[in-house]
Amino acid sequence: MLTDDDVAALLARQAQAYELLLWLGRASADDPRLLDAEAAEQLAHARTVPTWIAHHREQIPAELLPAQVDGPFAALLASFLITSFRIEHVYFDHRLVATYLVLGARPGPPVRAGVAASQVLALKHLLAAGKVRLTDRDVAGLARRGDLAEALLVWTYLWELDRRSRNKGKGPLVHTLWRRLPRAVRADLTVERVRAAREHLLTAARQVDTTT
Repeated sequence: MLTDDDVAALLARQAQAYELLLWLGRASADDPRLLDAEAAEQLAHARTVPTWIAHHREQIPAELLPAQVDGPFAALLASFLITSFRIEHVYFDHRLVATYLVLGARPGPPVRAGVAASQVLALKHLLAAGKVRLTDRDVAGLARRGDLAEALLVWTYLWELDRRSRNKGKGPLVHTLWRRLPRAVRADLTVERVRAAREHLLTAARQVDTTT
């Protein structure tokens, strides 16, 4: 189960990776080569992110980088270019003249599991970690409950964020989850909010468990 410390680390890494990507988008307006085709390819893959950052570290504000670019940070940074952003290039006479960071990932292969399936899977993992045993039918019923909708979206987003940090993300599905969160939640996604969502789901599941 994701602990409060796990959630805090995930949210901190995500915020730092997001701010770095936005800075790169702004900086590339002055220097398009910063996000040229080779850089875009490297930044879109977790295994090559550390190499690219090591090469450009002196150009990047220190507060936008962790002391050590570890696997989770690299995976989260790369995942933004799969889930919600893309880099576009403008050439003139075969010369790169402009680079843009654009909201909206490039279309990729269809996601096998949609949002609903991802929510059920995230809920199953949570209940297993919390030692709550329910039938698949009961889990599906919980996932459809309106009073649990926000909590389940919050928890599923964090569960998928953890998967992204381990380079196991589901691509644009994550951005769909993010857009479905209420605006107030997106603006203030905290450890406390995630904890409350987790406990709300576990409490509801335990109440079902006592009746089965």
